[in-house]
Amino acid sequence: MDLLLNAIAAILEPRTFVSMSLGIIAGLVGGAIPGITITILTLPFTFGMDPVQGLATMVGVYVGGESGGLVSACLIGIPGTPSAIATTFDGFPMARKGEPGRAVWLGIWSSILGGLLAGIPLVVGATQLARLAVTFGPWEYFSLFILTLSIVASLSEHSLVKGLISGTFGLLVTTIGADPLMAVPRLTFGWEFLRSGFPFLPVLIGIFGLSQIMSDVEKTEPDPVHPHRIVDRDPPGRGRQRGQHPGL
Repeated sequence: MDLLLNAIAAILEPRTFVSMSLGIIAGLVGGAIPGITITILTLPFTFGMDPVQGLATMVGVYVGGESGGLVSACLIGIPGTPSAIATTFDGFPMARKGEPGRAVWLGIWSSILGGLLAGIPLVVGATQLARLAVTFGPWEYFSLFILTLSIVASLSEHSLVKGLISGTFGLLVTTIGADPLMAVPRLTFGWEFLRSGFPFLPVLIGIFGLSQIMSDVEKTEPDPVHPHRIVDRDPPGRGRQRGQHPGL
């Protein structure tokens, strides 16, 4: 308890608190721009800070960036961060129905609530969780692997088989590159640029961004009265009844 109180006092110190607040704002702005890794960009600015202030700033940037990714997910259907993928499924249809502000604010408050619900148990039970983690063996990791695939498949709206196929395809893509433990090249076919594998964020933006752009192009046509204008062929709300609340 004394350590926790000392940590809270250190965070509430004016310089540390201001730096962390600025980091949160920078993270929100950077996370809202797909493809921007704001954490790496702000790392040099923390070199001249003391350890507590620097760590608090980086934590603020990380948390802000994870929350900022839901802004682009709700407004344009392209997640700014991997954690905002689920928000795209529900937040973007809300924005297309004329509720962009409600979608963004629900997503932000959900992030705050989720962070508190996850952070408090972690602070209280970190030691117990660490002791449990070191006891994991092959069967436990295999069970977690199956649970992960089940969660991925459950995100599929209409077909469980399609969800499983997508998850399997994603696993195959992640096997390309050097093995993380033995550094043995896998499926590189002699090409050096494949040794590092496929970066997750560009693949994520390409999958969601390109599909959303092509979908919008498909559903538009020139206005016969004003040829320079574009008209949406899909009336608001049609085919977009996929939920009322942003995904948590």
